[in-house]
Amino acid sequence: MRNKATVVVAATAALGLALSGCQQDNKDSKGVDSDKANEEISGLPSVDYQKAGYDEIADGGTLTYPMTEIPASLNYYHADGAHVDNNNLYGTSLGRPIKTKDDGSWEVDKNYAESVEIASEDPLVIDVKLNKDAVWEDGTPIDVEDYKAFWKTQSGENKKFEVASTKGYEDIESIKSGDDKYDVEVTFKTPNIDWPNYIGAFVPNEIAEDPKTFNKDYVKDVLPSNGPFKADKVDNKAGVITMVKNDKWWGQEPKLDKVIFKVVSQAQQAQAYANKEIDLVDIGTDGDSYETAGKREDGEIFKSQGMQWTHVTLNAEKGALKEQEVRDAIGHAINREAIAQAAIGPVEAPVTLVNNVTFMPGQDGYQDNADGSLDFDPEAAKKILDDAGWAEGDDGIREKDGEKLKFNIVVPADTASNAQRAEQVMKDLNEIGFKIKLETVPVAAYFADHVLNGNFDMATFTWQGTAFPISSGSNLFYPADSEQNRSKISSDAIGEKFKAATKTLDPAESKKLANEGDAEVLKLKPLIPFYPTPYVWGVKDDIVNLGPRQLETPDWTSIGFKK
Repeated sequence: MRNKATVVVAATAALGLALSGCQQDNKDSKGVDSDKANEEISGLPSVDYQKAGYDEIADGGTLTYPMTEIPASLNYYHADGAHVDNNNLYGTSLGRPIKTKDDGSWEVDKNYAESVEIASEDPLVIDVKLNKDAVWEDGTPIDVEDYKAFWKTQSGENKKFEVASTKGYEDIESIKSGDDKYDVEVTFKTPNIDWPNYIGAFVPNEIAEDPKTFNKDYVKDVLPSNGPFKADKVDNKAGVITMVKNDKWWGQEPKLDKVIFKVVSQAQQAQAYANKEIDLVDIGTDGDSYETAGKREDGEIFKSQGMQWTHVTLNAEKGALKEQEVRDAIGHAINREAIAQAAIGPVEAPVTLVNNVTFMPGQDGYQDNADGSLDFDPEAAKKILDDAGWAEGDDGIREKDGEKLKFNIVVPADTASNAQRAEQVMKDLNEIGFKIKLETVPVAAYFADHVLNGNFDMATFTWQGTAFPISSGSNLFYPADSEQNRSKISSDAIGEKFKAATKTLDPAESKKLANEGDAEVLKLKPLIPFYPTPYVWGVKDDIVNLGPRQLETPDWTSIGFKK
């Protein structure tokens, strides 16, 4: 096995990086040199995989891609379907007029549109000339009616549609046809800096126009394809989804015959990869998995900058967690550095912390917005609780007005990295007068029965960043009743800053305002962010054009096996 990505301190980062508000000497309590670590992270490549030209790839073959579970809904745009496994699945079968390049900028995807242009800035009007060859998997043309219907579904206007997010789409005033049904004019009622993220139609209008069809019909069925692959079979019992070539695909013919998505628990994925049961594995930050995956003799390890970040979410609808002082104390009590070292160190990647929940390290716009409020300082945490009236009882548990600081952290079974984070949080909080217990639940129930419906006190999981973080990222924190706001707490200051950041079309001003809003999030502490997760993958060594990438849209027509 060859380790493909050597971690180095690089002066020339692919993406801009700025830090402010570091601790004295720029080191945390466990010795993490934040400046150095962030330099090293920016020194990781934004993409890392074995590259090959289309003619260098063999025709045919089946690729087996692991997934942790078949999500609660296979409709990626439903509130229960906004899951990383769905994101991976639909990378093979759904596309839009915009694709993201490896530096985070975008370009027109000619498979879906001839052009995408700003026709007017005041009001903001986007003119999309669709590719007239583009069709859904049944041969129906993709046209303005699909764009209209998808926008109306996602806008939040009709509450019967249980959508994951209305961000961006709620800013659209109208969608209408221009010269013909392939000429789509999108008019925004307010400008949106991330407008390219909202130019697309991901389901046919027949699905998007009916709440029952949208909400229920694709819980266990894959959405219709408009890309190079389509679903052939969904075996929910076996946990296997088989994707085959889409015979109505009009673009470059995909090299692979099939992509099989196979459910393998996170705890078993590295061993399954080592046993050659799957062709790749997202190792994440599990040291044991890293070691196991590295034993595969016909595999390679690739590393890139990442867009995922871990945290513990605090459910502010649960007792004392609604109090700012309690959340402030938690911010100082958790040894985030120990959590990060334990997670990242074993996979030989840079160790740093996330002090920004909008932009990720390595992404243009990142800066430290925590202002010291997340520094590990148990004595400060104790003083905050003392001053707020949370006195230590005879049993060592703090209480006030008869209420004790007793909470559970819900943990998915057989998920080592999640359990490890939760155990550190439990240890740290118990040391300052909390009584924290771990509640282990089946993996399949973790999101469906707990995180998604608020049935938890605290939960630690991973959020996935995007190339358009200003509008999409704020949905995690504003408003309080946002579908993706798991803490169920927010503030007007957060909303005002992110709304202003979204409305300006000046990129520099937008990033400035977004960081001000981000600082308000960290001040409120609906969650405590831990560390950014570099993408660390094991990949079979004859697979090309597939591997970790921070922002780049994969081209599934050119993913395959070397000749």
